[in-house]
Amino acid sequence: MAPGLAVLQSVLYYLTLPMYFVVAWVLYRRGLWASYRYFWAGIIVEGISVAVEVATAGLKGYQKMIYLTVQPVIYVFYVLMVIEVFRKVFVRFPGIARFAQRVIVVSMVVAFAFAIATLGGEVHQKFSVVQWYSVALRAISTALWVYLILIAAFLVWMPVPLARNSIRHSVLFFFYFMSASAVHYRLNIGDQTFYRMANLFISAITLLALISWAWLLKPDGEIAPTNPATPRSGVSTLLNRLESINKSLSPPEE
Repeated sequence: MAPGLAVLQSVLYYLTLPMYFVVAWVLYRRGLWASYRYFWAGIIVEGISVAVEVATAGLKGYQKMIYLTVQPVIYVFYVLMVIEVFRKVFVRFPGIARFAQRVIVVSMVVAFAFAIATLGGEVHQKFSVVQWYSVALRAISTALWVYLILIAAFLVWMPVPLARNSIRHSVLFFFYFMSASAVHYRLNIGDQTFYRMANLFISAITLLALISWAWLLKPDGEIAPTNPATPRSGVSTLLNRLESINKSLSPPEE
């Protein structure tokens, strides 16, 4: 890597490290951490892992051990973070929420099946453990952005009013996971010309995403509109039907 790019990568890396904790602090101060517990806890865990990697940079083998230990935990948080976004979508429709949970599960299964089916050109017998982790991250990233597309299609079909934070959060997740998936795909297929640039791209993507989360997630964004933002023909009728369906799906005590 050219000296200028190496310096840029170092700058991005050291800017990204404190941003994990800045975002966590901002969400805490805004009272949003409880609404996004998995996201809040996940960025703290990832921030701590990056900080430990920096602190052990001169100790041979420690960075790899930390990476291999922490990454599976972060993968689980990624899945929980995305599912968490849609837990509040049907807060006004608890009956429909039960049906929506089935849609969420089916969508996640379909998304992971698609991700695994596209791994053909990335899997090689001579891969190291770290490279297999990259393959796993690409699969999970792909599954999550495909899942976001499927859930978005479901919400278009059933236009429940969404809070601005839910929309912003899901859009940021979509672009973050799609970008991460693209970077790891090029790494996994053995693109040697891209290998030295991968960390630079990952750092830039992560820093931009963290800044966007800190800027866009605000307390007033938690308020869901009573009506869709862009009225369409038949939407009022459909929302009335949603209320009716919700009542029919809810237990008598609700």
